[in-house]
Amino acid sequence: MLRLRRNTASLVSAFVIPGLFMLSFWSVFGHAAANTGFDYALFLLGACMVQAVMFTAGGSAGALAVDMENGLLSRMRAMPITALVAVGGRLATDLIRSLCSLATVTALALLCGAEPDGLSGLLLGFGVVLLVGEVLSLAFCGIALRSSHPVQTAGLLQTIEMPLLVFSTAFIPVAMLPDWLGPIVEHLPFSPLIDTTRALLAGTNPGAAGWEAFAWLSAGLLLGSLWVANAFRRQP
Repeated sequence: MLRLRRNTASLVSAFVIPGLFMLSFWSVFGHAAANTGFDYALFLLGACMVQAVMFTAGGSAGALAVDMENGLLSRMRAMPITALVAVGGRLATDLIRSLCSLATVTALALLCGAEPDGLSGLLLGFGVVLLVGEVLSLAFCGIALRSSHPVQTAGLLQTIEMPLLVFSTAFIPVAMLPDWLGPIVEHLPFSPLIDTTRALLAGTNPGAAGWEAFAWLSAGLLLGSLWVANAFRRQP
């Protein structure tokens, strides 16, 4: 956490960028959506929550890459500790950073007029998104651990985050997409995760999207844990 306080880029990505995206989209489309009775602020909240934890995961991979280049990971590999201990501290830091970022985005959404289904809806939405963030952190850190150029790889991961998020239902409902594109985008990993979060925030049943999200998260958590454990034991 002390390192996070000294890292201006991490603070900006955690507290400024997700909120900036929310305000930008809401200021452009919010009024038109309100005229149709559509709660666009709540719609954006689900997307920006996932965006916030995605940025956290990218920053985590970047910090881990710096530790690798500084030799810290090599010293930890020489110690009698497991990958869970080595990476667990990183994941705990990510969790705290994600919580702070989610609180900021949620406060902005409420100021923009979002109406979630009470505290229970918010807590359920937070739970899903925090799990998404931990799975992404495992995946991104595993990729960085296996790379021969970890800093460059972490930078590339942060570069492709937004295209991955945009090619989903994050900012546009699937019904507004072309007929040939909608079914594809609807079943890409981020779409069911975001749609499930939105349903929980609104107090509705996520339906099939919820089961898809559960499948993606379960597979990601299992494979990500194995990936990181194997990558940590691998000698550079």
